[in-house]
Amino acid sequence: MIGQVLGIVARADIVTKLILIVIAVLSVGSWAVAIAKIREFKTILSSSRTFMNALRTTGRAPGGDFWSRSSEVGPLARMYAEAGRFLQRRLDRGVAEPLSSEEVGSLTSALEREAGEDLAQRERNIGLLATVTSVAPLLGLLGTVWGILSSFIGMKELGVADLSAVGAGIAAALTTTVAGLLAAIPANIFHNFVVGRLNSLAGDMDRFLSELVDVCRRGSLE
Repeated sequence: MIGQVLGIVARADIVTKLILIVIAVLSVGSWAVAIAKIREFKTILSSSRTFMNALRTTGRAPGGDFWSRSSEVGPLARMYAEAGRFLQRRLDRGVAEPLSSEEVGSLTSALEREAGEDLAQRERNIGLLATVTSVAPLLGLLGTVWGILSSFIGMKELGVADLSAVGAGIAAALTTTVAGLLAAIPANIFHNFVVGRLNSLAGDMDRFLSELVDVCRRGSLE
């Protein structure tokens, strides 16, 4: 079956081949993005669990600056480090009183900015998955319509009304639809998975931000 399909593709016209090449490139790109994102979110989950376990056990992040420098650090730890820097700047100025309403607002804005930058980084390249989901089937349909149109034009030029004369061309045309669906279906699954993980991460960060601001309002990260 696969050998027959490859043979049909090999005999296809240049337009059909170009469409198949574009679909293949989009598919490879979507798989590359999906694998990278799955690994990325797996790392985030692991690092966040490690950080939260350490925070619950010791009452503060272990290793001091490690959490703000490590390449393996998670978004929650970065928010914690940002809050720590905010409080440290107050202490450096000799301010030991609880946070004022204005300072709480400044801290909240700083943490929201940190969270927003992190989420923006996580969203990079996700658009490619959505693009492949919507564009690949349309390219497949374009290839099919083009192939069928070319086949009927060929039938007219041959002066015959026998579909067997152009069956190979129609078969090649249909392969573009199959290719488009094979590219779009996994991309759609990956896109939904990644968006779901991203929304879950955003919710975790929002809850942690609220808890962190409440703790900082009392004047300590302990």
